[in-house]
Amino acid sequence: MSTFGERDIDPVEEMTRVAHSFLTLALWGFKESYRSVKPGKLIYDSEWCRLNFVWGGWDPLGGNSISIYYGRLHAPNEKATMTWNGEECYCWHRFEPVLHFLDGRSPEYVSKMIYTHSLLEQYKQSDYGQSLTGKRCQPEWLARMHAVVWENYGKRLFELFDLRRPNLWEQYRQFLKEVYDIKGRSLAIKPPPDKVC
Repeated sequence: MSTFGERDIDPVEEMTRVAHSFLTLALWGFKESYRSVKPGKLIYDSEWCRLNFVWGGWDPLGGNSISIYYGRLHAPNEKATMTWNGEECYCWHRFEPVLHFLDGRSPEYVSKMIYTHSLLEQYKQSDYGQSLTGKRCQPEWLARMHAVVWENYGKRLFELFDLRRPNLWEQYRQFLKEVYDIKGRSLAIKPPPDKVC
């Protein structure tokens, strides 16, 4: 287990280390395509999708933190939104709603459970997940959680983002619309959370 907490760490090098240590990037054909020291971003591309590591920073209680997002191959390097088919939409995505879609969950269920998932809860409660909790090693904990998702969903996860599968993506967009029709949308959030591309 690695130790984290150095304030003077190079964010991109640390994210590179985490990505290569805990994710099977080569197995899925992911190759580095972009890196930026400010604000701390590292992107890998495969034939299906993009994988975006974003540096969250360091704090004395939690240590270093990162976020990991998935995008279609058209997702821009430095922006979270883009104009697609004439509308502003989000192009970098968390995986929890995607997993619910792949599982065939109902929009009613997902409207209540959108940012959690049984597989993620199992990981959090596992001996390994518990062993990392509270030990200032969030990047490792998060990368290993994504590795568990890759082991369980594999190509199905990546193919959802594939630009060559527009019908599948449109089904996912419709699913999210139905979820947020039930869950509701905040007028303060622009674009609405179900506008994805």
